[in-house]
Amino acid sequence: MNLDFAVERLYESGWAPVFSSSETYDSLPDGRRFPGIDSIHCEFEHAGLTLVITHNLMFDTYRATWTPITQLNDSTPAQEARRFGTVIGSSEREAAVFALAQMREAIQRALAFA
Repeated sequence: MNLDFAVERLYESGWAPVFSSSETYDSLPDGRRFPGIDSIHCEFEHAGLTLVITHNLMFDTYRATWTPITQLNDSTPAQEARRFGTVIGSSEREAAVFALAQMREAIQRALAFA
Protein backbone atom coordinates (compact mmCIF):
# COMPACT_ATOMS: atom_id res chain seq x y z
CA MET A 1 0.00 0.00 0.00
CA ASN A 2 1.07 3.60 -0.44
CA LEU A 3 -0.19 7.09 0.36
CA ASP A 4 -1.91 7.41 -3.05
CA PHE A 5 -3.95 4.28 -2.31
CA ALA A 6 -4.82 5.46 1.20
CA VAL A 7 -6.03 8.85 -0.12
CA GLU A 8 -8.05 7.11 -2.86
CA ARG A 9 -9.75 4.94 -0.23
CA LEU A 10 -10.46 8.05 1.84
CA TYR A 11 -12.17 9.74 -1.12
CA GLU A 12 -14.12 6.52 -1.84
CA SER A 13 -15.45 6.70 1.73
CA GLY A 14 -17.15 9.98 0.82
CA TRP A 15 -14.62 12.26 2.47
CA ALA A 16 -14.02 15.66 0.85
CA PRO A 17 -11.90 18.61 2.01
CA VAL A 18 -13.83 21.31 3.84
CA PHE A 19 -11.95 24.56 3.81
CA SER A 20 -11.92 26.08 7.27
CA SER A 21 -9.31 27.70 9.46
CA SER A 22 -9.33 24.75 11.89
CA GLU A 23 -8.49 22.07 9.31
CA THR A 24 -4.97 21.28 8.14
CA TYR A 25 -4.41 19.56 4.79
CA ASP A 26 -1.57 17.94 2.94
CA SER A 27 -1.55 17.41 -0.83
CA LEU A 28 -0.47 14.68 -3.18
CA PRO A 29 1.56 15.68 -6.27
CA ASP A 30 -1.63 15.40 -8.36
CA GLY A 31 -3.32 18.05 -6.18
CA ARG A 32 -5.67 15.82 -4.17
CA ARG A 33 -5.89 17.07 -0.61
CA PHE A 34 -6.12 14.93 2.48
CA PRO A 35 -6.26 15.77 6.20
CA GLY A 36 -3.11 16.22 8.24
CA ILE A 37 -2.39 13.92 11.15
CA ASP A 38 -3.73 16.35 13.74
CA SER A 39 -7.01 16.68 11.83
CA ILE A 40 -7.26 12.90 11.55
CA HIS A 41 -6.84 12.55 15.32
CA CYS A 42 -9.64 15.13 15.77
CA GLU A 43 -11.95 13.17 13.44
CA PHE A 44 -11.38 10.03 15.50
CA GLU A 45 -12.08 11.95 18.72
CA HIS A 46 -15.33 13.31 17.23
CA ALA A 47 -16.32 9.70 16.52
CA GLY A 48 -15.59 8.77 20.16
CA LEU A 49 -12.40 6.90 19.29
CA THR A 50 -8.72 7.16 20.17
CA LEU A 51 -6.19 6.71 17.35
CA VAL A 52 -2.70 5.50 18.28
CA ILE A 53 0.07 5.24 15.69
CA THR A 54 3.24 3.32 16.55
CA HIS A 55 6.43 2.77 14.59
CA ASN A 56 7.65 -0.82 14.17
CA LEU A 57 11.41 -0.41 13.84
CA MET A 58 12.00 -4.02 12.84
CA PHE A 59 9.89 -3.73 9.69
CA ASP A 60 10.03 0.08 9.34
CA THR A 61 6.25 0.27 9.21
CA TYR A 62 3.61 2.20 11.13
CA ARG A 63 0.64 0.61 12.87
CA ALA A 64 -2.51 2.63 13.44
CA THR A 65 -5.07 1.24 15.89
CA TRP A 66 -8.27 2.76 17.18
CA THR A 67 -10.41 1.97 20.19
CA PRO A 68 -13.23 3.69 22.07
CA ILE A 69 -12.00 6.69 24.05
CA THR A 70 -13.09 5.00 27.28
CA GLN A 71 -10.93 1.92 26.60
CA LEU A 72 -7.21 1.68 27.26
CA ASN A 73 -5.09 1.29 24.12
CA ASP A 74 -2.25 -1.03 25.10
CA SER A 75 -0.85 -4.20 23.63
CA THR A 76 -2.08 -6.87 26.04
CA PRO A 77 -3.82 -9.83 24.40
CA ALA A 78 -7.13 -8.88 26.03
CA GLN A 79 -6.92 -5.38 24.58
CA GLU A 80 -5.94 -6.70 21.14
CA ALA A 81 -9.25 -8.56 20.94
CA ARG A 82 -11.22 -5.37 21.65
CA ARG A 83 -9.62 -3.04 19.12
CA PHE A 84 -12.01 -1.51 16.64
CA GLY A 85 -9.47 -1.52 13.85
CA THR A 86 -5.83 -1.79 12.86
CA VAL A 87 -4.00 -0.86 9.67
CA ILE A 88 -0.36 -0.89 8.65
CA GLY A 89 1.37 1.75 6.52
CA SER A 90 4.85 2.59 5.33
CA SER A 91 4.64 6.07 6.90
CA GLU A 92 2.78 7.71 9.75
CA ARG A 93 0.71 9.78 7.29
CA GLU A 94 -0.20 6.75 5.21
CA ALA A 95 -1.30 4.75 8.25
CA ALA A 96 -3.34 7.69 9.59
CA VAL A 97 -5.11 8.36 6.28
CA PHE A 98 -5.85 4.67 5.71
CA ALA A 99 -7.15 4.34 9.28
CA LEU A 100 -9.52 7.27 8.71
CA ALA A 101 -10.80 5.69 5.50
CA GLN A 102 -11.35 2.36 7.28
CA MET A 103 -13.10 4.04 10.22
CA ARG A 104 -15.41 5.99 7.90
CA GLU A 105 -16.26 2.84 5.93
CA ALA A 106 -17.04 0.95 9.15
CA ILE A 107 -19.37 3.71 10.31
CA GLN A 108 -21.15 3.71 6.94
CA ARG A 109 -21.61 -0.09 7.12
CA ALA A 110 -22.96 0.18 10.67
CA LEU A 111 -25.43 2.88 9.64
CA ALA A 112 -26.58 0.80 6.68
CA PHE A 113 -27.53 -2.04 9.03
CA ALA A 114 -29.15 0.18 11.65
